[in-house]
Amino acid sequence: MKNKINKLTLPVLFLAPVFLIYTTFLFVPMLQTSYYSLTQWNGVSEKVFIGLGNYKELLKNNDYWITFFNTLKLTAVSLIVQISFGLLLAYLLYTITRGMKIFRTVFFLPVVIAPVAIGLMFSLFYNSEIGIFNKILSAVGLDMIQTNWLSNPKTLLYAVMAPQVWQYIGLYVTIFLGALQSIPEDLIESAQIDGAGEVKTFFHVVLPQLSVFLNICIVLCVTGSLKAFDHSYIMTNGGPGVRSAYLGVFMYKTAFGNSDFGMGSAITITIILISLTITLLFNRFAASGSEN
Repeated sequence: MKNKINKLTLPVLFLAPVFLIYTTFLFVPMLQTSYYSLTQWNGVSEKVFIGLGNYKELLKNNDYWITFFNTLKLTAVSLIVQISFGLLLAYLLYTITRGMKIFRTVFFLPVVIAPVAIGLMFSLFYNSEIGIFNKILSAVGLDMIQTNWLSNPKTLLYAVMAPQVWQYIGLYVTIFLGALQSIPEDLIESAQIDGAGEVKTFFHVVLPQLSVFLNICIVLCVTGSLKAFDHSYIMTNGGPGVRSAYLGVFMYKTAFGNSDFGMGSAITITIILISLTITLLFNRFAASGSEN
């Protein structure tokens, strides 16, 4: 009995700080937010319990649905661009021998730069008078395409998406490159000896070995997109109105701009529920696919 207690003591000592941190900074705030979402509260006066009133009002709110679909668009674009380009660039780096570490550092560098700095940088790039994008278009004779990227309704949302999508490609390059380097070289060499070309080797040998890492990257990409905030807030403040805002920006403006912490908490809970639902569905789909 004493031996069992002694064996349990060390794991408990190591796990206790993590449990306390998660409980204090994650679970408790989440429970508080769930309660606040059921109240009418401006952050100063007494909370008034209204049940699901905030959620009912939210479903009727046109601005909520605009930001909801903006967030879904960002998620879709991020999945397509970040995962595909991350995998492609990682494979290209894996196949070269010289300068691989330098290129890996260059690709990862934007990831460690503050999103605020990236947002401000792209705001200057998009400027219709001094921005580099319009100057490049003018230099190559495409003046008719020049526009005020952050004022044109047709380009506004995608102009705000671009910095975030570009910034985190390097994260997936690094993850996929590490995964590629863990693949036994014997597998690739055997495929090449059997006459498989680069394309067949990639799709039939390399890609199946990356399935676990691919699933992780997809979950990271989805959850990262659902909590997007910095770029939209810095570049346009989510405007005009909420045309370039995501759910995170809408939540912030509702809670801290309009002092409606009950509604802001309700928006936060919907973000959490959407993220959990997508993650659970994807994990179930990935598990069933691996079994088959």
